[in-house]
Amino acid sequence: MSDEDITPTPRRGDQHENELERQISALTEVVGALASKVNKLRARLEAVENGHPGSSDGDSERTGAKEHDRPAPWVMFSPPAAAEDRLHHTDNHTPLWTIENFVAWYNLTYVGVAGGPAKPIPSCWRDHEGLPMEIGTLAYSWRAANIGRSANVRDAQYWHDAWRPRFTTRLLDWVHPHCLDGRHRDTGAPPRPDRFTPPST
Repeated sequence: MSDEDITPTPRRGDQHENELERQISALTEVVGALASKVNKLRARLEAVENGHPGSSDGDSERTGAKEHDRPAPWVMFSPPAAAEDRLHHTDNHTPLWTIENFVAWYNLTYVGVAGGPAKPIPSCWRDHEGLPMEIGTLAYSWRAANIGRSANVRDAQYWHDAWRPRFTTRLLDWVHPHCLDGRHRDTGAPPRPDRFTPPST
């Protein structure tokens, strides 16, 4: 009898380890399958919420309409709500509502380090004639570069590289430095009603 003919008898500990490995392998397979299902469900839910083509909302016309207000892949945070969004078409919001939402979103997203040039838009922005005009174009240029079919990564980067920093630099053209600290002071042209707000009676 040679050494090759002798099969070692498995020890009880080895059998236990083999059984544990088999169970761990089976559990890993189950968890992997569940994770795959969860990822597929998450993708379907996002498709329904964001109106991606192929979403399962059963209404292809509505889904197609949603494409114009879907954020581009590089938009990391939920974009500000806009009157132009399909979700808000029947709410009778004006572009002023879009701009107001953009200001709040901008102040959450684009404020830099203390003492740096990236400052929040002051709460008194409506009281400084030129500033609402600039914020309006800033908001709508951001939407054009980042939302819907017109979204373009080059335009989005240009917005970050040129439009936003230049806007930040020009803030002091429109507001008093105290306004940036929350202490409004009138400067320049006097405030006047915008064309979207009905006159008070």
